Amino acid sequence: MSAIVTGNLVAALLELFFYGSYFVLLITVIYLFHRRHGIPPKNVPAALLLLSLVVQFLVITVHSVNTAYQTVFAIRLGGGAATEVFYLNLSRPSFVANMTLMVITHHLTDAFVLHRLYVIFSHGRNVMIFPIMCFLAQIVSGCGVIYRSATSNPDEDYLTLSNGWLTAKLVASILVSTYSSAVISWRIWRIRRALRKTSEHMRLTSLLAILVESAVLQTATTIGMLASFQYKWGAGEFIWTGIAPAVFGISTILIHARIGLGWAHGSDRSPPANAKPTKVQVSANTKGALDEEYILETTSGFK
Repeated sequence: MSAIVTGNLVAALLELFFYGSYFVLLITVIYLFHRRHGIPPKNVPAALLLLSLVVQFLVITVHSVNTAYQTVFAIRLGGGAATEVFYLNLSRPSFVANMTLMVITHHLTDAFVLHRLYVIFSHGRNVMIFPIMCFLAQIVSGCGVIYRSATSNPDEDYLTLSNGWLTAKLVASILVSTYSSAVISWRIWRIRRALRKTSEHMRLTSLLAILVESAVLQTATTIGMLASFQYKWGAGEFIWTGIAPAVFGISTILIHARIGLGWAHGSDRSPPANAKPTKVQVSANTKGALDEEYILETTSGFK
């Protein structure tokens, strides 16, 4: 069995595992969402969040179903040369569909990242300029990757996709996630310093840990795809692009289980009747900027 066929079969098994994990996490988040906001949600931000999570779930699910279809079809071909030719045909509808779904999932995941950045920095515009430019470049490059796949020649293989479009897309995504995670972590770290003597210090420490873990998960997957294409590792390319949608979904769910349903929407939700809000004001001098006041209002959290 060739490395290409083996890589696709391994990718299918890994995607099944990651999709199962993602599905369990999603059901848990929807249950918590229902307890906190109700379904359908009464406030607009919560409704948009739930709708976005559902759209991402549908895209990832269709990708997983399409992968299962390709795997069953490949097994029926017998696993020989015919199977390898099938997997190397980049212009086949099932491959183009999976590439399109992977690109859409990637864009949705980075859109969630930008939304977190926008909310945590109190709708600040200056901090959004650089990541939005990278995100727009990612969208254009993603469209180029899909077009490149759909119009590929029969004698081209998967390695030929390591072109400028794909490289630009992956690098732009890495810049978005790295920049956003860094400045969000910096923001939370500054607030933690003010809460050092309060009970909320450990809560923010846990929040920061989940942020970092989710960002590492997403960025590592993107770097894995980029490295596989650049170093011409054929089987690795199929594996990384195959599992990417489910892994991106997991990274999103891990974040929104803690932030999207709790702290990040603190200004949009009504606190529980028995909650005692804590208000902390932090003043910090930064070079070249006026004093900034950060206000964190926390409640009793998920209950």
